[in-house]
Parts: sequence; C-alpha cells; structure tokens
Amino acid sequence: RPTHTGAIQYTIEEIPTLGGSQNFAYAINDRGQVVGLSWLAGDTASAGFLYSSEQLTSLSPFNSGVVQTAGPTGINNRGQIASGVIRNRLYTAGLYDSRNRQILPLGSLGGVCCDTFSGVATAVNAGGAAVGYAYLDRMHPQAFLYSDGVMTDLASFGGWSRAFDINEDNEVVGAASDQVNGFARAFIYRDGVMTEIDPFGGGPDNESYANGINGTGKVVGTGWVPSGGAFNAFIYSNGMSSNLGTLRGGINSEAYSINDRNQIVGIADKPYRTFCIDPDTGRKFRCVQYAQKGFLYQNGEMLDLNSLIKRNAG
Repeated sequence: RPTHTGAIQYTIEEIPTLGGSQNFAYAINDRGQVVGLSWLAGDTASAGFLYSSEQLTSLSPFNSGVVQTAGPTGINNRGQIASGVIRNRLYTAGLYDSRNRQILPLGSLGGVCCDTFSGVATAVNAGGAAVGYAYLDRMHPQAFLYSDGVMTDLASFGGWSRAFDINEDNEVVGAASDQVNGFARAFIYRDGVMTEIDPFGGGPDNESYANGINGTGKVVGTGWVPSGGAFNAFIYSNGMSSNLGTLRGGINSEAYSINDRNQIVGIADKPYRTFCIDPDTGRKFRCVQYAQKGFLYQNGEMLDLNSLIKRNAG
C-alpha cells in the first residue's frame, strides 16, 4: 500500500497449512486469491490448496495425491486454477473452477510419459484460455493452448516445447528446443507463430526460458550469459532484450513474473560470509557462499525482498 511519501509499504501475511509442517504458494490473482501446495497432517501426503478471504480450502483431488506437479501453477481473476488431476491412474491437464468446485479435463496430445503423466496446465487467462504442455509420445512434451474446448499443439523449433504463461491476448511464452535433447530456447507465440527470444546472443548453445508475460506483451525469464558464465534475468519487449542483472555481489538471477506496472519478481543469489571445512584437513576457514533470495525489480533496481521487511518484524 502507498505511504504518504508515495513509496510502497509491504506486509507479510502467513498462510496456514492443511495440517502439515510446511506449504508453498505458487500464484496469486488480482483478488488476492492464492494457490499452492501444502503438506497434510503427519507430512506423509500433500494436496493443492486455495487461500481466499482468509479461508484455506483443499483442492483434492486436483493436483493432489500420488502424482503431482509443482502445485497449481496459475489462477485467473474468475478463480479458475490451472494444473491437473489423476483420472484412470493418469495425470492429465485440467482446470479447477473454485466457484462451483468443478474440474474440467483439457484432454491430451496422445502420449504418456513415465507411465502416469500425460500433461499439465501451467497458466490460465481471464477468458479461460489455458496453456501448458502435454506429451506426444513417451519422449516428446509439446506446448499447448486450450481455448474454446480445443487443445492445440503449438509445436516447437524441431524438438520439445513447454508453455509457461499466457496473457489476455492469448500470447504465450515458454521454452522450446530445435532437437529432441536440445537446449531450451525462450519463445513467444502470437498469431500462430512461435518466435525465439535469444536474450544475450548465446548462439547455437544458448539456453533460455521465458517464464512470464504481462498484458502489454512484455516477457521475462532467464538466459545464459556467455561472457559471464551465468544465468541472468531478462525482460523482452518489441524485439529487444535487457539484462536485469543480479543482486549486489550475486552471479545468477531468474525472473518469474511481470505485472502491468512492469514490476518483476524472481530469484537471485546473494553472497554471504561463512565458514567452510577443508575436506583434506578438516580445518575451518572463512569463505563466501551464495544464498538464493526472492527479488522485486522496479524502477531499474533489483531489490532483495527481505530488505523490504522491517527489522523487528519477527
């Protein structure tokens, strides 16, 4: 919320678990509804959850049980959640409508990986169009767009592909390769055409991922920087890419999402001094290690999210 000086003040609200010792939040919509994954009592199983109006609801059987992905990975402002569900012992892409608690299976591209996994939805826009990836056979995942009851294969650059996000104009971003075992290449898909995003000019061995897109078509992700030997977060707009850099003293960064105010969130490593142990002598010595931090990038500056918390906040 804005302060009298115009700065933004942030607060942290704890989300309870479904009875277990830990949980993970993966996405939030403009209504403040959050989806994620929580351990159940005893920590022997986990289930997807929806947190809305300070109420926690299990989404089981949606993305719950024996086969799961990294939690329900997208939610739109209508409360539709993108992920998947086990049906007939097979995990398939689906949408969960939190208003009526109905699950809509999205279908498949005909393949099954690892005996149990057909595909998963990763994001859904306000119109109910969803993206994700599904298998053509045992080896080839392909990005898909689900719209008006039809799952469309978005193809690749000649190998595999996965879609990670979609905006209201049905522009899709993700990663694809030019060979079956090839490097990931960030892409944007619009008007029926998949275009590679090469953020840092990596050449044939470039590796990059486009993770998020906002309403104006700006894309964020991460890519290999050949000159630095590391992965750095990028923003891509109108055919041009910019390096978002790292936290002070850090090496790697990755952008996950961008909103229509061009605020970007992601992770980046940050150095800290500690003691290491020499494996030959067993002696301790001072050394530098790197910890992973969440970041907010705005107004040309990458901020460690922990630095925005009041010192005595607990």
